[in-house]
Amino acid sequence: MENRRMHPGRILLSLYELVKNSAIVFIFLFVLRRGSDAGWVVAGRWIFITVIAISILNIILSWWRMTYRLETDSVQIDSGIFSRKHRNVPFRRVQNVNRQVPAILRLFGLTSLTLETGADGEDASVKFPAVTKAEAARIEEALDGYRMERMEAGAENPGGEAPKMAGTGPLPQKIRTVHFTPELKDVVKASFLSFSFIALIPVLATLYSNIDDFFDLDTRAEGFLSFLTGSGILLGVTIALFTVAAIAFGIIRTYLKYGRYEISSDDERIYIRRGVLTEHSLSVRKKNVQAIQITETPLKRLLGLAEAKLVTVGTFEEGLEDISSLYPFLRKQRAVELVGELLPDIRMLDGMERLPKAALAVRMLRFPWTAMVGTVALYFWRPNFPFVPDWPVLAAALFVFTYALRCFDYRNTRYAIRGPLVQFRKGGLWRETFLTRRAKPVHVEELKDLPQSAAEQYTERNPERIRADKEAESWKTLQSGS
Repeated sequence: MENRRMHPGRILLSLYELVKNSAIVFIFLFVLRRGSDAGWVVAGRWIFITVIAISILNIILSWWRMTYRLETDSVQIDSGIFSRKHRNVPFRRVQNVNRQVPAILRLFGLTSLTLETGADGEDASVKFPAVTKAEAARIEEALDGYRMERMEAGAENPGGEAPKMAGTGPLPQKIRTVHFTPELKDVVKASFLSFSFIALIPVLATLYSNIDDFFDLDTRAEGFLSFLTGSGILLGVTIALFTVAAIAFGIIRTYLKYGRYEISSDDERIYIRRGVLTEHSLSVRKKNVQAIQITETPLKRLLGLAEAKLVTVGTFEEGLEDISSLYPFLRKQRAVELVGELLPDIRMLDGMERLPKAALAVRMLRFPWTAMVGTVALYFWRPNFPFVPDWPVLAAALFVFTYALRCFDYRNTRYAIRGPLVQFRKGGLWRETFLTRRAKPVHVEELKDLPQSAAEQYTERNPERIRADKEAESWKTLQSGS
């Protein structure tokens, strides 16, 4: 197939990022200091213009020199202006697919497509920063076609070689089932539970700090505060207006993130979409879901809510780590039901077993490192604040709190091993339930103080794990011998 370039909208996206990152410097040099003839200001302007010109040239040349090509079983990428770099990413390594549509790309009907490979470093993902939706669909169809050919070839010729040709025709449309979309009450509830309204305070603080760098706001702020405190009614009205503004800010901020949230699935994949201005979407194969993690914070436990998250093969790019969450503010029962709808072969296990009493004794006998370090810090710091006890009382309270958490964590810990499913729950104030079916590659989660009989039950029913351990031991022996 022929080499292709990203859509020219990639240039606009890069220019937008350049303007956003350099706006403060531009305002300072050319607006606030527009009448200044100081040498450092004039030099700063010329340096700024030079850097911007070079950056624009680099953006255009980078777009022109970057090409990609879809092969039958891989994607080939060439990049670099002077030093050329070639990447060959086999389709078999692609684990998840996600899309991100910033507002500026939405204006031109474009999208950003990322193929997550599960590797580390620069090979962790293949990103197409700006392509048309039709081109993104073509890339996904090539990936799905390759997988379909592999499955058909594997069924017809078990143990044979991978197919050399992937289907070139359009794949049949799969029927998606929509499992969840939030209502307005869900968005309002999420804005309060996520404390989004508090985000207005750091926003205002940052805005105040940036403006204060150019204008003396401290004196004016002191006068304004004196004016407010002089009238109880005016102060109350100001607090009320700020509260309303904070709540409105939180609701709007939450709506922009979760307003168009949708969870859907077909026979092979799970789809998660969110975002109003900037849209994020994730497409993950059901067979790549290694586990389900259900998290309950103290507030969510009090309200009967929970957050279910898909633990998948591979990682997500920065800023998208939470997209695999099945809406963080669901009722716990609904979260469990949703897991069953999306993954019928994974079910939450009832009747989990408690740890033996010996596990509590072991936990209590462990050295309390956190409490000891805190005690040493209190000894040298010796805080002297009103209504704050002396440091020995604080240190004693720290030890009591540490051991109380250990006891609470012991009481909450449960486990169950049934067939291919392993489920355990742990945590004191924050409680996590982890459910997995044994899969490869291995995902590591730790449950301490498990009875030996349960550990043996796990290994006896998991021949793949035994084989992997033996291979690892053989490799260690080979390395020591060499």
